[in-house]
Amino acid sequence: MISNITLSNHAFSRRHALKSLAGGIALSSIGTIGISRAVAANLPPHLHATVIASSPRYLCNAIAATRNGTVFLGAPRWEGMNDTPGVFRVSSNGTLQPFPGGTWNQWKRDADPANAFIMINGLHIFSDDTLWVVDQGIDPSTGSTIDGGQKLVQLDPKTGKVLQILRWGKDILPTGAAMNDLRIAGDLMFITDSGLGGIIIHNMRSGKTVRRLSEHPLLRATYSKPMIGRDGHVFRDKNGKRPLVHSDMLEITADRKWFYFSTPIGPLRRIPTSALLDDSQTDAQRAAQIETVIDMPTMMGTAIDTLNNFYFADAEQGQIIVLTPEKKKLVLFEDSRLVDGDALFITADRKMLVPIPQTERLPTNNAGVNALKPPFISLSFPLPETLQGHRLGDVVSSL
Repeated sequence: MISNITLSNHAFSRRHALKSLAGGIALSSIGTIGISRAVAANLPPHLHATVIASSPRYLCNAIAATRNGTVFLGAPRWEGMNDTPGVFRVSSNGTLQPFPGGTWNQWKRDADPANAFIMINGLHIFSDDTLWVVDQGIDPSTGSTIDGGQKLVQLDPKTGKVLQILRWGKDILPTGAAMNDLRIAGDLMFITDSGLGGIIIHNMRSGKTVRRLSEHPLLRATYSKPMIGRDGHVFRDKNGKRPLVHSDMLEITADRKWFYFSTPIGPLRRIPTSALLDDSQTDAQRAAQIETVIDMPTMMGTAIDTLNNFYFADAEQGQIIVLTPEKKKLVLFEDSRLVDGDALFITADRKMLVPIPQTERLPTNNAGVNALKPPFISLSFPLPETLQGHRLGDVVSSL
């Protein structure tokens, strides 16, 4: 086994946003916007969305918050936004500050990537309240990973001090691998690879890291099903090429028995967590234990709660859905502004945070046409105690 330490709960969720075109960020205002009456009729009466970030230029595809409510945003270095600092901390007056500052937020092509953010794909804050940053290290001008650029960075959210940086060699991150999402359970960190398909497990106590199910077909997307956005919009570039994103979302149940994973086009699958941790098993033996849970629409971000409710952002309908343990789908939130909601994040005080990067309107996903409609916002809304008579849980802690 990788570790004989009992797995613990993890916290928050984040998905994968696709590489494309955008501009720069400046949080301008914070305000509450009620949802339409038509939408509200199908939702708990107290549920409303609060705009917690509004940017006229930069798309943000990642969001996280500390227990005291400090919000962080991540903006990838997509084409046209090479000047992005990558990570921002939202100040008390609603402005955005590059975080942690200095060279970390000032990378230029051909500069040293070791201590700079290159291509941010995710932010996470777990129960120890430190900030984890997923940097894919991809040079936006070439689409290739820069040597030394792909890394996980842990920071103190108050001081910006870098607590640790995790990098791996070709045995863990082969050529073409792209770290996508992560969860922490006790001493164990789980990371999906959406570039090739695979699961990386890092024991933070022992330092041991393994790669599981590398390029296995059950972790890879195919062209048999396109990514679809609002109004049947099919993701494709100006040449008709469609994106192909492999293992992306991951969640671990509150009882730590099941590891859920999916590509953005589904289906949702799961495997016993113990199978991933057992060094005596082969990948073929592990794959034989994978179960298909349910087919899914195109989705961007996921989360899970202490009652094992699985939350996902349905890009096709502009909704956030709760998938109950009984596989019943319940509409939690619906809003016309929810265009490719991403990186679902449940806070300690039971709020759902969701950035809205409008991914389907990017030129690479819209036949070469830039259909972005600024401002680019991130929303927050309270998580009700029940939904259509079904109980909803709390955030799953990583400790």
